Amino acid sequence: MLFHKIAKFVKRISFTILSWQSNYLQDRLKKKYGYSPNKSIKGCTIELKDKEKVNLELLNKEVREILKKCKNEPVKILNFIEEHGTKVYIIKNAKKILNAINENTGLITERSGFNAFIINYLIDNGFKLKSKSVIIKDSEELSLYYIIHDLHRWCALKNKFPGFEERAQRLLLKINDKNEDKIIAKLSNDDMKKLSQAIARNVQSIDFIGQYTKENEGSKKALKKMQTDDGANI
Repeated sequence: MLFHKIAKFVKRISFTILSWQSNYLQDRLKKKYGYSPNKSIKGCTIELKDKEKVNLELLNKEVREILKKCKNEPVKILNFIEEHGTKVYIIKNAKKILNAINENTGLITERSGFNAFIINYLIDNGFKLKSKSVIIKDSEELSLYYIIHDLHRWCALKNKFPGFEERAQRLLLKINDKNEDKIIAKLSNDDMKKLSQAIARNVQSIDFIGQYTKENEGSKKALKKMQTDDGANI
């Protein structure tokens, strides 16, 4: 069916588009605010110094060790995350529900207000206006490629990398959803810093996936399977 072919095509290019989008947003920040490594945006230092590079290397090493321990198996990776304090929920049609409140499936950090209310309702956690960090996956999104993305961001969160605060994540979702030029133009110095950090976490996760698939044959096969059929699903 035509729809089936379109769905496979979208799956194949989705992360490529996300990577392009992240690079585009970084370029917009550079052009508008003179951003470059180790410089400041109107007094706000961007964290791309040697210390962060070392921390990122340690983070990538940790993610590799977890993937090795879990043998690149999606179920084991998700179980590992749960065993280390973050609940994982696999819910049918989760993507559709979360899209309605401008949230993405995968790692969702702490939320408050209406979004927290919906998230808590979705995971059957009562009617609360604050939610903890969780991973919510749609039952159709259980391929290794997507789960590595979640794992890398989860490890960054656990290691206290900046960019996961609610305000930072809301800004990231907002510019992904609307006209980023107009939004960026109105941001304060502090919000610019938060947004840059949130973008950096996504870019670093995507970069890691690219590196890992080159290094690890199992991930290469999973990626190839995603690109050629319905995906490496559990």
